[in-house]
Amino acid sequence: MPRTGWVAEAHPIPGAPGKPAKAGTLTLSAAVQRALDYNPSLKAAFVEIEARHGEEAEAAVKPNPELLATVENFGGTKDRSGFQSAEETLEISQLIELGDKRLARLTLAHQEAAVAGWDYEAARTQVVTNAAQAFVLVLASQKRIDVLRKAVTIAESTAAGVGARVEAGKVSPIEIDRVKVGTARAVAAVKAEQAKLEAAKLKLASLWGISGNDFNQAQGRLASKTTVPTATRLKSFLDGNPSVARWSDEIGRRTAQLHVERSKSVADVKVGAGVRRYNDTDASALVASVSLPLQFFDRNTGNIQAAERRIVKAEFDASAARGDVSATLFEALGALSVAATQVRSLESDVIPAAERAFAATQIGYAEGKLDLLNVLDTQKSVFEARLDLVNAQADYELAKVQIEALIGRSLDKI
Repeated sequence: MPRTGWVAEAHPIPGAPGKPAKAGTLTLSAAVQRALDYNPSLKAAFVEIEARHGEEAEAAVKPNPELLATVENFGGTKDRSGFQSAEETLEISQLIELGDKRLARLTLAHQEAAVAGWDYEAARTQVVTNAAQAFVLVLASQKRIDVLRKAVTIAESTAAGVGARVEAGKVSPIEIDRVKVGTARAVAAVKAEQAKLEAAKLKLASLWGISGNDFNQAQGRLASKTTVPTATRLKSFLDGNPSVARWSDEIGRRTAQLHVERSKSVADVKVGAGVRRYNDTDASALVASVSLPLQFFDRNTGNIQAAERRIVKAEFDASAARGDVSATLFEALGALSVAATQVRSLESDVIPAAERAFAATQIGYAEGKLDLLNVLDTQKSVFEARLDLVNAQADYELAKVQIEALIGRSLDKI
């Protein structure tokens, strides 16, 4: 035990002050780093740790002594009137804590600081997860716009070909209107996706405290790999998850709280000493006092019992937290597996077949063997499949980010 208290050392708040500079192209790692540097909730969680260290320093301090000055036997009647017979006492007293109260307080404060550290780690993990997932949504929206713009280009090319056939008198003019409808829908889809992209950018920038958009575009690839690890392998890493690991210190904190409550059942002693002056005889004498509470009624039994029950509750809460994290992991792993299957199927089977069908219908239409509806139908199938691929790749990345947040490491390194 320290003989005296101390001043908790102040540490600089992690990250960077102010606001980040506007960026042209933003990568995933840059987006995550911006969130870590400027996210206000993460800074708040760190400041709470500093506050807990201050409470820890205060918990080690002994009670202050008390100075008591009293005047007796004055302002009465007859020979007790005025201050002629007054007795003046100056006494200093000190509370002596028994039952290791100071040690129990300090241990509890230390455990509370440790729990605050885990809360910071949980907040940090959440900030990284939110930033990575928001970045994936921005990147996916950009990819969908690319696909939709290609759809507009193909639709315009098809419209030009149909127009030439109409002028040549080979097909009915009504087919021009059919093509225009498809082109207009493709243009409208691009505009709608652009609006979604702007909203996704704003959401991402808000994670580092920006109310507007401070970057031009996201740069990266979606689902460059589609490997799916086993559940057994991933589950072995869950012990490091902050939502699971914090419960070891939380149980320690509640155990320390029990020790504090038990120490309160031990009565403290207050001792005092001073000097008394008798005005009527101009004499002085020493005085001493000892005070000890008589714990006939309250021995803090109820609070001790409550602290004991909360330790048991914490053990159940720890098991529940691990179960919740495991369930979230298995759910994310299922989503990862589904997305990986979709990506592989779309890349190897669906899109190549759709593109071959579209090319064949274009040739058939040019030769007059197929009508325009066949061309438009296969054209729609191609771009729907390409959009499905982007969505499946985004789902894979989102699930991957969630799994990496749960296990605390990259899937590429497992």
